[in-house]
Amino acid sequence: MNPQCPDPADDEILTLAADWCMRLHSDDCSPEDRAAFTQWLQADARHAYEYGKMLEIWELCSELPNHEGTLDGLLSITSPRHKGSIDI
Repeated sequence: MNPQCPDPADDEILTLAADWCMRLHSDDCSPEDRAAFTQWLQADARHAYEYGKMLEIWELCSELPNHEGTLDGLLSITSPRHKGSIDI
């Protein structure tokens, strides 16, 4: 059995689904954004599928504990491949 090569179009759909998820949850999401999202969603069945998966991830992320200092602690971890802290 030959493994299939990833389709770059699938990666683009996944990226766009993540972008739409962020935009639609933003406080400054406009009616024009929502209309463009509806068009994008209806253009291809894969769009709805990937967006649905993004919503699941969004919901799971909202259940993670939010400890003060966690981000600072993660960003200051020394990478085994690099001497020093992680550059962002």
